[in-house]
Amino acid sequence: MRVDFQTFLPGQFDGKPFGPEDLTALADEAGVERFVVMPETAERPDNAGLAARIKGEQRMVGCASVNPTRGEEAVREFEAAVKSFGFRGLRLSPFTHGYSIDGEVARPALEKAGELGVPVTMESCSEGCWPSQVARVAEQFPGVTIIADVGFRPLAPPVSLGLAAPREGRIADVALERPNVYLGLTALGAAETYLIKRLLGAVGTDKFIFGSNAPSGIPLFAIGGFQRAGLGEQAEAMIFGETLRRIYRLERGDRS
Repeated sequence: MRVDFQTFLPGQFDGKPFGPEDLTALADEAGVERFVVMPETAERPDNAGLAARIKGEQRMVGCASVNPTRGEEAVREFEAAVKSFGFRGLRLSPFTHGYSIDGEVARPALEKAGELGVPVTMESCSEGCWPSQVARVAEQFPGVTIIADVGFRPLAPPVSLGLAAPREGRIADVALERPNVYLGLTALGAAETYLIKRLLGAVGTDKFIFGSNAPSGIPLFAIGGFQRAGLGEQAEAMIFGETLRRIYRLERGDRS
């Protein structure tokens, strides 16, 4: 079962209207059965609008996105998205929205995620969410499962070279040392096989999660990057969906 941890559903893409059928076509091309869909990143992400667009789309798994700098309003929107719309996760974008993921601004949303029992996907390896900051969040909220979206160039100097870790830390070390942190690789990162192997120098395949960032990223390209790394069928099964299926509590054949 292939499951994509991060896709989006913009109203337009590449100058053309873009709808659920277009996102589904990208998933079909890569043999992806279920895909987590998030609102476009904006000052105030439109969770209600996304819920309306994916209603009845049984392969799509809604994931809320909020801007914690909006205070209690953001937490209420997040809770409503889970309880009213059936969304199953939360995305936080500290670099984009201009706050520190380990600061007081993000705390209420993270506390709510723990209360609701849903995973949190967050930007990492950028200002406001460096690996050392993600590590602090993981320690402060051990009951919250974190998917660190490692972006295009994660901090991952080759362990084999024996180099000292960067001041900001290595995101692979964070995942290795904290059981509630997983690494989410999307299309541009996953398409570079050397990057996958570099990260594997520090952390096992059980901590990798496949994603595409569709439609900006192509799911088929992300799948191909992992396959070219020659990790084997068992490892691929975990990366392509088994780990994420467990995190999002998706049963086989479950389309709810």
